Amino acid sequence: MRTWRVGTISMGVSLVGLGMILLISQIANMNMTTILLSWWPLLFIILGVEILFYIYFSRKESSFVKYDILSILFVGLLGTTGIVLILLTSSGIMDEVRAAVQSEEKTVNLPGFNEKAGKDIQRVVLDSGSYPLTVESGTDEEVSIFGTYDELVTVDAESLLKKTEDYLMVERNGDTLYISFKDLPVQNSLLGGGRTNLKATLIIPAELSLEINGQSTDLVLKPRQLLSNWSVKDSGYLSVYLQENSDIKIEAKGVEELEGPENSWKTTEIKEDTNEEGTEKKNGTLKSGKGNHILTVFDTYKVNVHYP
Repeated sequence: MRTWRVGTISMGVSLVGLGMILLISQIANMNMTTILLSWWPLLFIILGVEILFYIYFSRKESSFVKYDILSILFVGLLGTTGIVLILLTSSGIMDEVRAAVQSEEKTVNLPGFNEKAGKDIQRVVLDSGSYPLTVESGTDEEVSIFGTYDELVTVDAESLLKKTEDYLMVERNGDTLYISFKDLPVQNSLLGGGRTNLKATLIIPAELSLEINGQSTDLVLKPRQLLSNWSVKDSGYLSVYLQENSDIKIEAKGVEELEGPENSWKTTEIKEDTNEEGTEKKNGTLKSGKGNHILTVFDTYKVNVHYP
């Protein structure tokens, strides 16, 4: 009596086919997932044809049909993998996986902003948003912004920020220029992602007054040769860099910590004004030069003054 082992041929054909696919994908640099999605149904066809073939000939010959369980399980595993890939592709998860594998995080330049202030603009009101910001005074008449941000870059994806309006809102009203930083889109990926990091520098003419709403974010101020008054409200860590010939007076009101050169701050504590943790806030003044121009700081966690 002859014994037929159903599944052996199917497994052999599957191994040959899988090996050819791997070889072709390596040589031709083809997408392995796409090939598997179109090839795997043949496994079930081969196995079905083999079973029908042996059933047909077993009737004519004195033979005993036996199933090769390991071979059938192997073919079934490949087929199940194909079904899973089909489900992932139809749900969009496979596209996310491809994008995550092909993506890389890069630091990209912000679309630059430049606007001539002219004589009509007397002050700038700035909402720094939730990102660290450096503000400097300049000698030109232009208000300009430049910087970098991090984004996940893929082969087919477009740049996150194409133009200034994608991260910045600018409005003129009378003699005031209003500038607000927008929150950037959250970039999610199977391999990570989340909040986009942005670092920007704002340069304004030294003769313009400036009002900053810090929204508890970290700020760096470089007044240089300031020719007007600045004010900062609700910042986190505020670092102020002064030059040797700076002519500026810093007035801090409702600040928890004041740092700088020894004996540079003249402070007074406000016992009745405390935060939720019971930390006493302080008022303080620091003068550089004659102090003709004033930088006022309100409700800020920490002010640190740096000299050259």
